[in-house]
Amino acid sequence: MTLLDSRAPGQAHRAGTALAWQVRAEIMKIRTTSTWWVFLSAVVLLTAAALWTGAVSDHFTLDPPLSTMSGAARAQAIAGAAQARTPAGLAGIATHLITSGQFFGVMFAMLIGVLAVTNEFAHQTATATFLANPRRTEVIVAKLIAAACFGALFWLSLLAYVLWAVLGVGLGALVGSQLAAVITGLATYLAGFAAVELTFHLIYNVYRHGWVLGAPVIAPAVATMVMITPGRAFPHAPPQWAGLVIMAGYALVLGAIGVAVTRRRDVT
Repeated sequence: MTLLDSRAPGQAHRAGTALAWQVRAEIMKIRTTSTWWVFLSAVVLLTAAALWTGAVSDHFTLDPPLSTMSGAARAQAIAGAAQARTPAGLAGIATHLITSGQFFGVMFAMLIGVLAVTNEFAHQTATATFLANPRRTEVIVAKLIAAACFGALFWLSLLAYVLWAVLGVGLGALVGSQLAAVITGLATYLAGFAAVELTFHLIYNVYRHGWVLGAPVIAPAVATMVMITPGRAFPHAPPQWAGLVIMAGYALVLGAIGVAVTRRRDVT
């Protein structure tokens, strides 16, 4: 701990007040830029599109157009409709509709967190920020809280969005460069999802054990899917709590690393 980070016991109340003011400042920084409005609009549009697509698909699952089918396709559609009308099937449909659009929603929550930190370096305002409050740990914690608040606005599954926003702040603080942090975050979320799924399916072709098909949960995007899906997100998927533990681990580790790196980074 540096001299600037240390506090006397009598300063505890003032420290809490200072953190509250810092959080308000970080929220104002995000709120007064157009970025979060663009992201929120994208989330709304993508969620609406996903909800519409999912609703149409589920409608034809429950009420298939049997008159246009014949043979095996007709029998399969009848069996699928019967399965969908069971309590478990209806619960699955409800879950599918409620979580519509979350795949991209959590990605935008992560980007809010990334930009909350990297905007400071991209626009060279980090020096002014750390001069106004030289306690860098407090600044990053305030950014974590502010990003979590905006992430929570994006959807009802608040915890998943909060964790991705926190992860984004940690990633932005760790990388520093705005472009590099955004690319790294998108690659981790999108390419990482596909890469992990493909890798473990290839492993399963050689080593046929059920746990191999559940192992992709180590990827943040897959862990989120497991976390927000009641029951099993996919065959051999681990339970919801496993996805929560993995995502919370990523968020906490990256957040802690971001704080440590920022306290030692030379800001000019």
